[in-house]
Amino acid sequence: MSVCLVIRRTEEVYALKAFGLRVAGALQEELEIWLAHSEKPEKEWIGELAGPAVAKVWDLSGVDRKRQILNAAKEEWPSLLIVGQEMKSLADDSDGKLATAIFESVACQVLAVRVSDERPAGGNRILVPSAGGRHSRRALKLAQALSETGTVAFQMRNDSGELSEEVGHRHLEKMIRKVGLSPKNVLTRVRLGEHFSQELRAEMEEDDYQMLLIGASGAGTLRRKLFGTLPERLLRRESSVTIAVIRAERSKGHRFREAMGRAIHVNIPQLNRLERLALFEEVEAKSRWNFDFAALMCLATAIAGMGLLVNSGAVVIGAMLVAPLMMPLIGTGLSLVQGNWPLARRALGAVGRGFCFAFALSVAMGFLARCLNLGMTEQLQMRGEPNSLDLGIAFVSGIAASYCIARPKLSGALAGVAIAAALVPPIATVGIGLALGQTSTALGAALLFGTNIVAIVLGAGLNFTLAGIAGNQKAGTWGRRSLIILVLICLGLAVPLTSVLLSRLSKSEKLEKAIKAELPEGVRLVSANRMRGGGFELIVESARPIAPGLLKALSGVIEEVEGEKESVKLQTKLIERLSN
Repeated sequence: MSVCLVIRRTEEVYALKAFGLRVAGALQEELEIWLAHSEKPEKEWIGELAGPAVAKVWDLSGVDRKRQILNAAKEEWPSLLIVGQEMKSLADDSDGKLATAIFESVACQVLAVRVSDERPAGGNRILVPSAGGRHSRRALKLAQALSETGTVAFQMRNDSGELSEEVGHRHLEKMIRKVGLSPKNVLTRVRLGEHFSQELRAEMEEDDYQMLLIGASGAGTLRRKLFGTLPERLLRRESSVTIAVIRAERSKGHRFREAMGRAIHVNIPQLNRLERLALFEEVEAKSRWNFDFAALMCLATAIAGMGLLVNSGAVVIGAMLVAPLMMPLIGTGLSLVQGNWPLARRALGAVGRGFCFAFALSVAMGFLARCLNLGMTEQLQMRGEPNSLDLGIAFVSGIAASYCIARPKLSGALAGVAIAAALVPPIATVGIGLALGQTSTALGAALLFGTNIVAIVLGAGLNFTLAGIAGNQKAGTWGRRSLIILVLICLGLAVPLTSVLLSRLSKSEKLEKAIKAELPEGVRLVSANRMRGGGFELIVESARPIAPGLLKALSGVIEEVEGEKESVKLQTKLIERLSN
């Protein structure tokens, strides 16, 4: 392996080359120089850079310098890639942006250095702020290689008592040992204060440091450390310092996530600017609580309640098509991905008000049903026993609905998604179940509604993320945290829902074995299914009519397995076999 030095400008050649030779010598590795000028340099000038101390000179100049450097770093995988930076901001020109891109994108270990004009090769004393992370540890190890007796590990701690400074020194010594160095060879400095930059400046001014080496993990930290930590008067003084920021190599997990991100970006259609604008306008407009939303919510609840009470699946499906709840849930998923708090507040407000209206109306319909002597129906019982399959259906429905909304040409599929992800029928079941005194059914329906809400929002958020929608980095912090909380809630819901499903499957298998054991010879069980409205339907095949007492015997077996008396419907299929 070797140390590779990226040179982007003619003016920085000699200072960076001297620094690169010093680093390569300290690490006992060869130095390679990668020329990355915006224009092709002359061959004679490239030859001048070669020498006994330089193993190879690569010409990566031209238009697409970033791509060439990334490819070279991937093929060569240097132990350390060094890129220089001048006094002005990283984003001032194409060369500055290239330095940022290298620090941000290259997978190997990279060092961005701002070499002082007075002493470009640094000095004997190197200050290393040490917080304890792997980037700080790499900085400490490199500093010790560059200056065996002049490395100073620095830490700022809050003044929380008389032992604060001693605790800081012990923390630094522990980190020094973790790096594999001896605490005897590394000095430690601990300052008590509240502002890191102020304490760091004070430390730099009190001692004669020629280099500041910082461990950092991203381009934002690179820009801040190289140009914001120390005042220009300190950087420009006679004994100016060299400032360097080192970033450890990317982990395999990080590289895998980056590769997945690139694959998603290439293979999944990304929404362009006009498509995103149309999506935002539609979602924001249809996620508001207004008279139309309230009217549709009441109508959908009334239709769903009547369909549940008369046990009509077709009527319940009609209520799903009328209900307007899907759009605010999609809006909630979009707001979490964007970090758009106003949209989240508006969408969640519409969902909350819609639930309250639907619940109140369904309770009233439930008391009316009691007056009319209407009881529990098959449709009501269906929504009181959710399982993990309902969670999966809601999650996929959220993906499908957000996908259709983001692509207007597919809006015709929204009706099918609305039917798959039932939202209003569970609310109506909660109200009617409570009014009829069926608490277990009402609680199950409430669990189903909550499961649908969480899973649909997560599904929508996943789809929008894959479609290339992203929000402001700082503003989106609460959104990312909310998504993590929803994922944890979803995992928590999956446990009891999965146990319900497994319990059903286990009980069904046990019941099937018990029924088969009770059947006489020559009679075969075709199916044993629980009917929607309660009870069991058994279908058997036999070459002769079954005995009159078989139905009673099977009812006893079912009662023993289920723990309660169940109605049983027995259907017999007479078959005739022809022998040769």
